[in-house]
Amino acid sequence: TLQQLLSVFWISLKKPSQIFNDKGMPHMTQRIGAPQTPPDRANHEPLTEIGQHVSLATRYQPEQNPFQDIMVDLTHRCNMECENCYIPNRDIPDMDKEWLFEILGRLPRRTRIRLVGAEPTMRLDLPEIISNVKKLGHTPVVLTNGLKLANWNYVKGLRQSGLFVCYLSFNGGFTDSHYKAIDGLACADKKSKALENLIRGRFYISLGIIVVRGVNESVVGDVFRYAIDQPQIREIHIRSVGAIGRYLQGDSYSLEELHEVFQQQTGFWPDDKDLSNDGDYRSQFRHQRLTVKMTQWPDLGSKVRGRLAPDGTIQPFFEHVMANEGGY
Repeated sequence: TLQQLLSVFWISLKKPSQIFNDKGMPHMTQRIGAPQTPPDRANHEPLTEIGQHVSLATRYQPEQNPFQDIMVDLTHRCNMECENCYIPNRDIPDMDKEWLFEILGRLPRRTRIRLVGAEPTMRLDLPEIISNVKKLGHTPVVLTNGLKLANWNYVKGLRQSGLFVCYLSFNGGFTDSHYKAIDGLACADKKSKALENLIRGRFYISLGIIVVRGVNESVVGDVFRYAIDQPQIREIHIRSVGAIGRYLQGDSYSLEELHEVFQQQTGFWPDDKDLSNDGDYRSQFRHQRLTVKMTQWPDLGSKVRGRLAPDGTIQPFFEHVMANEGGY
């Protein structure tokens, strides 16, 4: 089964450069050095297939990692069934933490390690993982739906383990009907309590909003106005629906349209000199201490975000997710 195959795969990767051959059996290969193709959107064709994992032509050994952020899929388990989920496969086993620590120990410089899922708080050992990421010299970041963060003692434990930066999904703002439509669960109270606990714990807070056309545009204004008065909220990430995994059908917003939504809902727009663009799909600006980032998903060609793949290499995040849609 896929689950058995991947269980063996995580164990095999504790040995340097061990991957599966085309018959599904592990064999030793030379380590992959720096890729022969640059990390742009034109060179991401699949190169090798391992079980149901597809590895891209553009991939890096940890020692050559060029990305500022690495997405680490700690688990594919989740406690929600959101309408938008780029990795809806729940049959893949949890990542082996000792294998993860070995990989992180080989990175050449301090990196933001984004601990993601599905839902990373499903891991009972999440505090231990956070602590070890920090001990290895990196910055742990947890990306969560926040349901478990409604418990203050849980949040306090994460803080004591060394977590400072937390990204909280906040698609519905403070309104149950928006969460029900987008995330399949009326959970505004728990989301609000999670945010309250993060503020109480003095975290660096990033709030994420997926904007669905005709559904939750008003959340952008509500959250922006609230964040202005909360010093612990440092970032708002606004993005469109990405046609990856499980997603709401419809006309997704372009980056330019996200700009228009923000201006309409907040009554504010920065001067041109204060707005920076990172390629064709991302822009951001700073307003007082708050950074607002907007992304048209998928952000192809990003030189910021990589993903730790099951073969032990670091690969472009969005391209790797798309190549493995329905699998890893």
